[in-house]
Amino acid sequence: MNLKKPKKIGILGGAFNPPHLGHLILAKRALKAVRLQKIIFMPCGIPPLRKSNLAETKDRLAMVKILIKDNPLFKISDYEIKKGEKGKKSYTYETIKYLKKKYPDYQIYWILGEDSFREMIEGKWKYDGLKMLAEAHFLVADRKKHPFNLKTLPKKFKEKSKKFLKKVIRLNLNVPVSATQIRKEIKKGKKRNKFLPPEIFAYIKEKRLYIDLGKRKRV
Repeated sequence: MNLKKPKKIGILGGAFNPPHLGHLILAKRALKAVRLQKIIFMPCGIPPLRKSNLAETKDRLAMVKILIKDNPLFKISDYEIKKGEKGKKSYTYETIKYLKKKYPDYQIYWILGEDSFREMIEGKWKYDGLKMLAEAHFLVADRKKHPFNLKTLPKKFKEKSKKFLKKVIRLNLNVPVSATQIRKEIKKGKKRNKFLPPEIFAYIKEKRLYIDLGKRKRV
C-alpha cells in the first residue's frame, strides 16, 4: 500500500498591476498553510473582464520577477501571457486543466482573494464554480471587510457543503493595501507605498507606468 503523501503546488494568478508585498505575504501564508512544494505566480494576459489602467504584459512579468527573486520556492509562468499574445483570454478553469497535465503528480491549490472566490461560486465567471472545485483545491484569503462566510453561499453549495469544504481552505490576510490604491498614489505623485518594494517602485518610475494612463498602450 502506497502511503506516500501527494506533492502540492500552489498557483497565484492575477493581474499583478503592480505586484506588491500583499501578494508576497499571501503566497508565504499559503505555502505554510498546506506545506506546498512551490508556488507559481501566474500573471494574466487578457483578463476575461477588461481591466482599466493595465500595464503591458512585459512590465507586469518583469515586476513579478523582481518580487519573487529572493525566494527559491516561488516561480513564474508566462502561460496566460502567451495565450494573450494569441488574442485568447485567461480563464482559471482552462489554466487549471493545463497545469494538471503539466504537473500530473501534483495536487493543484489555486490561491485567490475572497472577493474573487465569491464571484466564482456565484456564477459570475465563465465556468461553473462547482466544475472548478472538482479540478483543484482553493486557498481563499479572507478580507477584513468581507470575511468568508459559508452561511451566505448560494443554495447549491450549501447542499454539497461536505464536498465543498474539503476543497476550500481559508487564509487570514489583513493587509491594508491593494494594487488599485497603489496606482492611484503613483498617479498623484505620492511617495512609495510601504507595501511596494523599492525595486518595483524604481522600475515603475523608470518605465513611467501608471502616470499618463490614458496615453499608454494597453494590453
